[in-house]
Amino acid sequence: MTAPQFPSNLPVEPNREPTSVAYGQNYQPTWAQQSPMEEPGISWSRYFSALKRYKWLILLVVIAGTGIGFGVTQFMTPAYQTQGTVWISEDGKGGAAQGPIQGQPLVTPGAWADLIKSSSIMDNVVRKYSLYIWPSLARDSAVFQGFQPRPGLRAGSYTLRTDAANTHYTLITTKEKKVVESGIAGDSVGRALGFAWKPSALLLGPNRAVAFTVVNPRDVSTGLISRVEVALPQNSQFIKLTLAGASAQRTAMILNGIMREFVYTAGELKRRNLTEESKALADQLDTASRALRSSETSLESFRKNTITLPSEALIAAPATGMASPGGGDPMIGNYFGQKAQYLTVQHDIAMLQILARDPNTITADAFIGIPSAQASPALQATLTDLSKREAALRAARESYTDEHRIVQDLRLSVQTMRTQTLPQVLNTLIADLQARGTDLSRQMASASTELQNIPSRTIEQMRLQRDVVSRSSLYSMLQQRYAETKLAEAGAIPDVSILDTAVAPLAPTKNTAPTILLLALVVSFGASVGLALLLDHTDPRLRYSEQVTRELGLSILGAVPTIKRSRAGDPDPEEAAQVIESFRTIRMAITNQYDASGSAMLTVSSPGAGDGKSLVCSNLALSFAEAGYRTVLVDGDTRRGQLHAMFGANRRPGLLDLLGGDVPFEAVLRSTTHDRLTLIPCGTRRHRGPELLHSQAMSQFIAELRRRYDVVVVDSPPLGAGVDPFVLAAATQNMLIVLRTGATDRKMAENKLKLLDRLPVRMLGAVLNDIRAQGEYKYYSYLYGYTTSEDDDLPRTSPQVGELTGRT
Repeated sequence: MTAPQFPSNLPVEPNREPTSVAYGQNYQPTWAQQSPMEEPGISWSRYFSALKRYKWLILLVVIAGTGIGFGVTQFMTPAYQTQGTVWISEDGKGGAAQGPIQGQPLVTPGAWADLIKSSSIMDNVVRKYSLYIWPSLARDSAVFQGFQPRPGLRAGSYTLRTDAANTHYTLITTKEKKVVESGIAGDSVGRALGFAWKPSALLLGPNRAVAFTVVNPRDVSTGLISRVEVALPQNSQFIKLTLAGASAQRTAMILNGIMREFVYTAGELKRRNLTEESKALADQLDTASRALRSSETSLESFRKNTITLPSEALIAAPATGMASPGGGDPMIGNYFGQKAQYLTVQHDIAMLQILARDPNTITADAFIGIPSAQASPALQATLTDLSKREAALRAARESYTDEHRIVQDLRLSVQTMRTQTLPQVLNTLIADLQARGTDLSRQMASASTELQNIPSRTIEQMRLQRDVVSRSSLYSMLQQRYAETKLAEAGAIPDVSILDTAVAPLAPTKNTAPTILLLALVVSFGASVGLALLLDHTDPRLRYSEQVTRELGLSILGAVPTIKRSRAGDPDPEEAAQVIESFRTIRMAITNQYDASGSAMLTVSSPGAGDGKSLVCSNLALSFAEAGYRTVLVDGDTRRGQLHAMFGANRRPGLLDLLGGDVPFEAVLRSTTHDRLTLIPCGTRRHRGPELLHSQAMSQFIAELRRRYDVVVVDSPPLGAGVDPFVLAAATQNMLIVLRTGATDRKMAENKLKLLDRLPVRMLGAVLNDIRAQGEYKYYSYLYGYTTSEDDDLPRTSPQVGELTGRT
């Protein structure tokens, strides 16, 4: 199986003891016990898989059959094909504007084909050339001049007959021969049928029968649309129109009419588009003009209302220290002056309140740092009077004792000044200062509000100015576009013109017959399907699961899918997880066939080389080791075994060296990247290898493996390589067959499996290798998005060996 490396991310539980698995004591090996056969039915999935596998053969046969049918159509009635060319100007393609002012392209370059095939153009062509009326004879065309359809037209085939005297006419249906109208010759014909037709009696003549068919004009237009082929190569200025028909002259006439109608319609649409665009631009220009006037009026009103208020331009000079033409805004100076005065007043109030608490300790020097006290006449007069009285008291104490009346009077006077007069003056001054502070605070708040409103007024002014600028730009742009549109409307010319008119071909062109081609397609497809089913029935290779269960009599233990590599060579994680789950399924199926009394031993083989048995074997052994089983992988393919290369181990000494008695048992054991998996390579290749495998030493070797390990997996040569796989299967008493879908020879597998009838071997089942999750095998796949993962604290296992390939 060609696939990427099988990732080893199967979780191993820490400190987990493996479960022993082995046969029951009373087990008697038998070969290939089959489940009851189901009644074969129709295997639709097999048929679909066969058709998908031979899809290229089916395609080849269908192409060949269609080609034959195409050749047959060459012998059918030919048709005439004519061509014309329409040129698209650079303006029509959206090129650079040069020359006179023109409007924008009517449609994008790729939409010209849609305009050509529009019903508007085709309806006009159908009416102009009366394509809705089909005379049975070409010479009767003159009779239908002036024929026009009216509402309520009843399409169908009719015959107009005149009498011998050419005085009356009769209109009958051609198929039913039913008279639908009769009248006087020269009068209107078919008014009840929706005909606007008044044929001349002279053109009709006596005993005249004119057969014709009337078709709904829209149906004719639809058919004409399907017949016209329009080719517009990329980056080309030329539209090629092709029309095929039975009449060369009529086909060329119709195609020329289509091109002329196309050019006329393109011009009319362009003029109409420019007219509508100019009307829309006029409305937009009027709206933009009103919006511009409104913005200008709003800006003017705002400037008038805020002309006396401070602005950001005036306060920039004091803030930056630069002189402005107006000397700056005095409001800023007033605000900061008031703030300084307010702080001074608050400081003086605090100092005076401290002094007023203890008036007996007040001295004149205490008021030196208080400007308000220095500026208060009442306080200064009181302090001067107090100083004089204290001086008089000191002078009196120098002459008199404290008990003298003069001293007592002076002392009482000083005490009164300090306890009554001075506190009253201080309180009065404090009250005046507090009132002044309140007034300054109110003035500062008002000035602060005015200053805070300056940014909002500035922002509003800028917004109004931006509004005026943007609307002015929009108005100018619309005015320019309106002028250009009016000029383009006045000189509008079509973006297309006829370059090559259609000419009636002299020789007929190819005429393909859809019926013949369809018949050839159906027949060739049926033949290819029958051939594919026949090849599938006779295919000797293994393809389907029912071939394993019904024809080979094997039960399917699991299926290993293919893994596709990316361009970088890395496997897809989701698909790799599918392989992991497949080996878990196989491991579970094998484990459930043993009991818990001993080791599980099995031989893995395949019918032929290239089935992928060795890598399936190695990955199965690793899966058991990942699950916690003590596992040994024995390379029993002593002829071409390569398991040692997969694990990067030495081939010698190995199994044959041990069986030959050259080395002890421990010498052939090879450790692997997984601590629970041991490898025993094939050893030195010998001619007596098959005899050594069938020796007593082999039995002792198997017994030792059963004693030491929980699971013993033996890789053997293919069944068609000799007696080795049968000897190894008899030694382990169990065999697992690997079958590769699309590669295994079923007949060889069936014949080789019959040899196991006489051996004491239990057939565990089959593993399908290299399957693709499609068809019936999609049920062997697993749901995406449910891959297992490990937490960071769990141990990481080592990577898997090798790749899952189809090589053994």
